[in-house]
Order: sequence, then structure tokens, then C-alpha cells
Amino acid sequence: MKPSAIPLACLGLLCAASPWAQAYEQLPANRNIYVNVANDGGARYGGGAADTYWINAPGGGLNQLHIANSGAAANVSGQVTTQTISTSSTSGSFWVTTTGGRGYNDDIVLAFSMTGPVSSDFSLSIKSSGYQWDAGTTLPSTLSYVAGAVDETFTGADLRYGPNAAKPGPGDGWTLPFWSGEDLSDPANQQVLMFIDLNLGNTTDRSAIDAGSVKVEFQLTGLYGAHASFNAYAFAMAANVADASINWTNRVSTNLAEVGQSGYSIISTAQPVPEPASGALAFLGLGIVALRLRGRRL
Repeated sequence: MKPSAIPLACLGLLCAASPWAQAYEQLPANRNIYVNVANDGGARYGGGAADTYWINAPGGGLNQLHIANSGAAANVSGQVTTQTISTSSTSGSFWVTTTGGRGYNDDIVLAFSMTGPVSSDFSLSIKSSGYQWDAGTTLPSTLSYVAGAVDETFTGADLRYGPNAAKPGPGDGWTLPFWSGEDLSDPANQQVLMFIDLNLGNTTDRSAIDAGSVKVEFQLTGLYGAHASFNAYAFAMAANVADASINWTNRVSTNLAEVGQSGYSIISTAQPVPEPASGALAFLGLGIVALRLRGRRL
């Protein structure tokens, strides 16, 4: 090996430990953008190129959509839920609710995000249950309840967008955090994300199952020393804001004390066990660097 090539080889070994092991797509702006969903079947109501959703969100849009830790009618305003785990896997449920005067949302899209690194054994299984209808200008009088409208497992390859410190949505620039109290200026909070179409809508009919909300059951594995978050977006085929677009998301703020917030986050303190081969390569790379530097001093 040529001496000049040694630092390059070492650099490659050391860079293997980078938190972002694959290329991701940068979202060009926080709104007026098309986003793809990770579902194998594509988007239920995709209106853009390649069956994508248009995030319009010209203003407001933070009051009617919530994430709740139960499907009870008294809980539709939601709350901030943070789960801290010492393992690399967990499971749970949450509900996406609406309290808007409009009375319903035609489709709910979930955003999952996480800080790096993304492990090779990462997976996220999502099962959604709730009401489904064919979107039009009004809400149909009869709705069908569907258990398991989406029942799919996603991998690290589905984490398409980022890294970003903030989530897309209403506002002037990147101002919406992924979780309540997030420091948007901290590089450690940069996250990659995916969008998942839940193929269901929600309503304000409190006599309905789960008070008209969408139930989301998840199983998450391969989360090591990372902060993961769920956020929700609402699509409407016909609305005063704009037709066939996403204009609403759950409210989260960098200020923990701000009222009206809701969301669901998971903090894992588990640390991965290095693979023997990877550890040996890293040790070899550091050794070569040390020898190279010593040679320069002699």
C-alpha cells in the first residue's frame, strides 16, 4: 500500500461509525412540498407525482389534530407522552384524534422520526384501525370500521428523509420540533424520518369506536441510544384551506410549558454490542493512524 493511501483507508474505517450510513433525501422546505409514503401499496389519496402527498399548510393547522394515549372520549385533546426504555425494543398504542370544527379528516398520515445511528436490525411494525370512507366533498352518512387497514413492517431503508432537526408543517421555516422541548439548534437532535399512510380518517363522533379516532399499534426494535418520535398529519379532499392536501399536524413546541401540545416519543438508553469484525477493523484503522503519525515524527 502506498503511504499516501494509508490515511484514506483509515478514514474509510473510521467513517463506518458515522450515524448516517446511507444517503437521505433533504426536504426542500417545511411546507409546499410533496412527500412520499413508505407503504408498499403507496398513498391512499396521493395527489402528486409518484403518488405523493402535498403538504400545503399555509398557516395555523396546529389546533385540531392530536395524539392521545387512550381512545376515551374524555381524552381526545391528547397529551405529550414520553416512554424511556433501557432496551432496544418496545411496543405500544396511541390514538390520532380530532377536535376540529370541520368534524373529520379524510386520511391520517403518520410521521416516524429518529436520531441516529440507524441499526441494521431496526424495524417498525404499524397496525392501524379506525374508520374508512371514500373521500369527497362531504363526510358519508355511513362509515366502515376497519381493523388493520395498515398492517405492515418497515425497515431502516424506509427512512427516506433528513437529517432534519424539525418536522414539516405550518409556519415560517423550520420551527416545529419532533418532540416537545426539543432543542432545534443541537446537532445531536438531527433526525431521519418516514411517512406512513394509515389509510383511515378520524371524526368528532364521540359515540363511535374510540370516539372516532384512529388507533395505532406499534412494535419497534433496533433502537439504540436514540430518540424516536411519532407525529400525525391530516389530509382533506375538500376544505376551506385547500383541497386534496395536508394542512394540519399535532402541536409540539420547543417550549415545554406551551399549552395544547400532544405527541409520542421513545427514548432508548440501550447501547449496541459491537460486532467482532467491526471492532477489529476499527482497532486496525486506529493502529495504522498511530503508526503513520509516529513515522512522521521519526
